[in-house]
This record gives sequence, structure tokens and C-alpha cells, in this order.
Amino acid sequence: MELNVRERERIVEVWLTKDESKDNRLRKKLRPIYSEYRRKKYTVAVFESGRDSLYNNVESLVLHNLKI
Repeated sequence: MELNVRERERIVEVWLTKDESKDNRLRKKLRPIYSEYRRKKYTVAVFESGRDSLYNNVESLVLHNLKI
């Protein structure tokens, strides 16, 4: 797990590996952290490692955004 607090932007990033994202005990331990930063008016973003191809997903997203 990686936790990044970006003070200037008031954002907290939580990065979880595939195994960590499946671990319910870890998720329960993170809840107080989420609550603490929400009380401070921070946006909490949780990123979980995926199972799909990063290249294909980013390519699809970029192509979709170019159509808009």
C-alpha cells in the first residue's frame, strides 16, 4: 500500500496492489484514515491494481476523450 497526501491540492491517494485490494482486514484499517481526511475536507481517492491491460484501457480512454 502507498499513501500519498498532497497538501496543496487537498487530496489523499491510496494505492493498493491486487492482493491488498482483496484484503478486508486492511480495508477496515483504512476506514479511520478516510474519515480523518474527509473531516479535514480532503478528497480521498483509492486506486486498485487492475486485472486488464493498462495499455488497452488507456488507449480506449484516450480515443473516447478525443471524440468528445
